[in-house]
Order: sequence, then C-alpha cells, then structure tokens
Amino acid sequence: MNERIKWFLLIVMLEVISIFADYLIKRASLQAGWLGWRPLLAGGFIYGLTAIGWFYAMRTFKLFTINLFHSFLVIAASVLMSQFIFGEKLTNREVVGIVLGIASIVLLIRFKE
Repeated sequence: MNERIKWFLLIVMLEVISIFADYLIKRASLQAGWLGWRPLLAGGFIYGLTAIGWFYAMRTFKLFTINLFHSFLVIAASVLMSQFIFGEKLTNREVVGIVLGIASIVLLIRFKE
C-alpha cells in the first residue's frame, strides 16, 4: 500500500477517534453539575492521545492540507452527531453557516498551490 494512503487512513482514524471524544464531552455536558466528570476526562484523554497521531501525520502532509480535511470532517460529523444522536435542531442561519463553511474549505482546496 502506498505510504501516503497509509497516512491518509491514519488521519481518517484520528478524526473518528476525535469525534468520539467530542461525543463523550457532549454527554458530560448534559449531566448536572460535575456528574459527567468521567466522560469529560475520558474525552480529554482521548484528545491528548490523538495529538501523538497528528504529530506523525504532520511529518507526511502539510499542516494546511491536514487542517482542511480535519475541518471538513469535523463539520460533517458534528452536524450528523448533533442531529441523529443528540436530537438537536438546526436553524436556517446555522444551515447557511455550514454551507458557507464547507464552500470556503472547497475554495481553499481548489486554489491552494
């Protein structure tokens, strides 16, 4: 398998793990007071572990490239998680913001060097 494909798959895996950390932290925030301290600490710990993977991925890809990919996946995954797991509703203004955010990422990718 091509080396860059392996690193790309690592980035996808890191995103999935980071999104799971987001899920844990959101679950923690729904608890009264500090009752959600365990999922909060677990989410923070998971974020810290993913930093090790990002360190190695950044040796292969430009920071710009990684952050564009990261931004797109975080937007998409956060919206899906918000809608289907937590039952949150999007306003029209938020939908426009998401579309504009994704459009900006597409423009940055298209016109990068």
